[in-house]
Amino acid sequence: MTAHTVLFLRAAPGTGTLGAALAAEGFLVHYLRRFDALAALWSALPCQALIAEPDATDALAGLAQARRPQVCLALGGDGRATLDGALALPADIDPVEAIARLRALLRRANGYPPQCRVGPLGIDPLRGRASLAGRPLRLPPRELRLLCLLAEHPGQAVPITRLVAALRPTGAVSPSLVPTYIGRLRRQLGPRWIQTLPGIGYRMTPPGTVT
Repeated sequence: MTAHTVLFLRAAPGTGTLGAALAAEGFLVHYLRRFDALAALWSALPCQALIAEPDATDALAGLAQARRPQVCLALGGDGRATLDGALALPADIDPVEAIARLRALLRRANGYPPQCRVGPLGIDPLRGRASLAGRPLRLPPRELRLLCLLAEHPGQAVPITRLVAALRPTGAVSPSLVPTYIGRLRRQLGPRWIQTLPGIGYRMTPPGTVT
């Protein structure tokens, strides 16, 4: 149960308005600026969706011949489905609308990841949101990924290796950094929610039961 990961074909530097909005909504965004590497990277990256800006059209068409993405948005179109299976959207589409279209496609392709509740803790992994007793938690993508993994197994030990694997889609992560992210979670949840198991990993110790 993790946030969806998006591969964004964007030649310009920076995240752009849409990229920033995706990150704010909890999506994990990888940027690819060399479009000729798309076919090789698509198989290697754990991405559920692809977004292409207008100058990436040729690369997108080439990928469609070899392996069509499950969910794909092509910016610079008129809102109709293209022959390569991508949904073509205007290049200047409002990010809120673009994200809504993306979520609809993800629901249709993969099913909507269920919200998780562990006692008073609620997690909505697709929207990248969490709350504790109705209070929103401010969690960056990495902390949210750890929280999702721990919440999937309340009361059970989660090894460090699994926690590191959950973090790696957002970049290289050293196991020594896991305690730092756990510490940030504890500051928001309270010190008793996550138990350290020396030499093993961590365990969520919720006050209630999973529903």
